[in-house]
Amino acid sequence: MPGNHVRVFAIIPVKKLDMAKSRLSPLLTDDEKKQFCLKMLEDVLRTVKSVRVIHQIIVISKDPVVLQTAENFAATPLKERKTGLNEAVSQAIGWCVRRRAASALVLPADIPLVAPADLKRMLSLGERASMVISSSRSGRGTNALLLTPPNASPTFYGPCSFQRHIEEASKRKISISKLKSQRIALDIDTVKDLIDFISLNPKEVHAHNFLEKIGISHRLNLSV
Repeated sequence: MPGNHVRVFAIIPVKKLDMAKSRLSPLLTDDEKKQFCLKMLEDVLRTVKSVRVIHQIIVISKDPVVLQTAENFAATPLKERKTGLNEAVSQAIGWCVRRRAASALVLPADIPLVAPADLKRMLSLGERASMVISSSRSGRGTNALLLTPPNASPTFYGPCSFQRHIEEASKRKISISKLKSQRIALDIDTVKDLIDFISLNPKEVHAHNFLEKIGISHRLNLSV
């Protein structure tokens, strides 16, 4: 189970940038959406890097710019072979297992508020559970998943993934722990998510600073 002496690998799957965040189109241009996605990824990478017990970070994507960003942060870029989030996570988990990872922590690239304390709590819970899971704001999605060992369970990202992961853990008779975190829960997909994110005014978060730089508050004032 995760502790200071075991190998915890973090996996961050990232969509191709030109396919990401279509629901933000009313507010952001295509280029701004790409830049915003990269800033959120950088925020997540900074947080993961600051948690010393995480042995290695893997960013899996088909996007060369994303893979280069991973390299810039001394993370391992992994070229995604198949299409689909579960397939990408499965590929990355296989990579971790071959390198004797004890645990795998799967995080999305669009939770820029995630803090080191959140990940440390996940790892602490993982000392007593084979699956630790943290949901999206709706309670239906999975925004953080820790598996010990990394292949303890397949993943079920997609509709109602939170419940599907819990059901799979029950079916496999593996121990599970749930973590509630408002910071992990805020993944930014919609204009409402974006407004909620801005309203928190997290000045230390690079994704937020990018939005301020492009005058997002002014745009929102014009549109409401």
